[in-house]
Amino acid sequence: MAGTTTSKKRKHSSSGRTAKAAPTPSLTPADIRALAKECLESKGKLNNIVTLLRLCESEHEETAFAAFKAMGVIYTHLLQRGDLTKRKAALSTNSTVGPPTDAKSKVATWLRENRSIYVQLALSYLSTPNVTMQIAAFDALISIVKDESHVISQFHNDLYSRIVEKLVTSDQATTELIEKVTSTVDQYADARFYFYKDLAKILSGTIEGGKKGNAAKRAKTTLQNQDIIIAAAYRILSRISDPLSEEQLTSIWDAESEDDTNEEPNQLQLLYHTTSPSAKETIGSFKEQRRVFSDCWLALLRHPLSLEQHKSVLQSLHKRIIPYMLKPTLLIDYLVDSYEQGGAISMLALNGLFTLITEYNLDYPDFYTKLYALFDKNLLHLKYRSRFLRLVDLFLSSNRLPSYIVAAFLKRMARLCLSAPPPAIIALIPFIYNLLKKHSACLCLIHRETDPTTPMTIDSDPYDMSQSDLSKCRAMESSLWEIMTLKNHYHHTISGLARVFEEPIAKQPIYDLEDFLDHSYGTLFESEVKKFKEGSAGALAVYAKTVGVFQVYDGHGGEGSCFSL
Repeated sequence: MAGTTTSKKRKHSSSGRTAKAAPTPSLTPADIRALAKECLESKGKLNNIVTLLRLCESEHEETAFAAFKAMGVIYTHLLQRGDLTKRKAALSTNSTVGPPTDAKSKVATWLRENRSIYVQLALSYLSTPNVTMQIAAFDALISIVKDESHVISQFHNDLYSRIVEKLVTSDQATTELIEKVTSTVDQYADARFYFYKDLAKILSGTIEGGKKGNAAKRAKTTLQNQDIIIAAAYRILSRISDPLSEEQLTSIWDAESEDDTNEEPNQLQLLYHTTSPSAKETIGSFKEQRRVFSDCWLALLRHPLSLEQHKSVLQSLHKRIIPYMLKPTLLIDYLVDSYEQGGAISMLALNGLFTLITEYNLDYPDFYTKLYALFDKNLLHLKYRSRFLRLVDLFLSSNRLPSYIVAAFLKRMARLCLSAPPPAIIALIPFIYNLLKKHSACLCLIHRETDPTTPMTIDSDPYDMSQSDLSKCRAMESSLWEIMTLKNHYHHTISGLARVFEEPIAKQPIYDLEDFLDHSYGTLFESEVKKFKEGSAGALAVYAKTVGVFQVYDGHGGEGSCFSL
């Protein structure tokens, strides 16, 4: 399982230190546990570590897994016994002549070298397709980070950054591994802090730790596997819980100060327990947590996302990202670029833009022009239609909007009703009605008198739907004749809604749009079936003369047919 580099390291670290022969492939998990037990009971059996490391690369997954777990147990006990720690006495003896010659220190050095091989193996297992091995490797690595952090008296980010790098540069990460990673990051405040920090550097093309040559090599790998990195980074980031609040960070630090560090499932705490003032100023700072969160997301959003990733980010941006950004205005370019793409992406960008406009004073002069352009025939067929109309209702609710802007939206929506599917028309008619109620200056659109012998048609309508400039589309010179046309719609709900405009608007209440926005063909069908079961007549149960929506006049005051057969 391990790569060539691992094998070379093992040969170098074990050369001259062991006389152990190559292991036989027939060892069972029980035999492996026995080797581990011997290793812990007798220092003369420490060479069993080399045997177990070789077994970790066995082609038999059961053997490799058992050996890997055994190695974890061995090093946990050795660390607790202090066998991996250099002896101070030995360090001071002959310190000017070279390395210490103390036997215990030489053993400790040998153990640490072999644990480096074990760490390298664990990192390689994060890329194996075996789910069980992935989880075991991640648990082992986090345990080592925790142990080493206490040895060096600070969070061991050198190893942790390598773990983060391996997670996002591998395309083999399973859903179970991602869930394990996110649960760990959610539980430990310091793990979350450094995850954001390290991932931001990886996404930015610079990786902390290691030699300059290795960093350059990693940066090159990052560019070559950009799609893999972005996909993996987003999978994890989108699953991490919202950033910790000031109260949560304070409670964690209070528990550390009181030495209340009993680890319980899902309890917020630190992976490396510390009361260090410097750690509190970084990991325990709400501002610093927001800073690394912001840096990480901004680094991700600078990369080209897939269509689905882009949609997913925009759907949650206003709830899960903007409120926790240190400077939300840094998202302006991303949101404006998304808004100007058109289609579903533009509609999804509205939530984020609305948040920046209303809460962070974003000035966007062409906002209503772009919003107006989004109303096309495709809009009413998208699954985001109801979400979009809710936002448009907010944008057009201000009574300070010029009448020509509101009139342009009213006419565009009315014109789209002529070719829209029934569920969309059922949402738009109450929408138009409410806008007229809120903006009385536009009531002229339904009260304008026309010559009854010359009915309004698309060709004779002064309104120019192709004009993108709202002040030049001449909507205020037109009328909502399209709504009157809908009185003859085949669906009784639509024709009934259209007839409401014949009643005095001032005396009628405003519609609750939530009753209409989420209609679909399925809900309309269920409604009709329910009426049929209750004994009511269906929508088309009674025969009546059908009047064409687009009537053709024969030039003598009579009606012609829509089509000539």
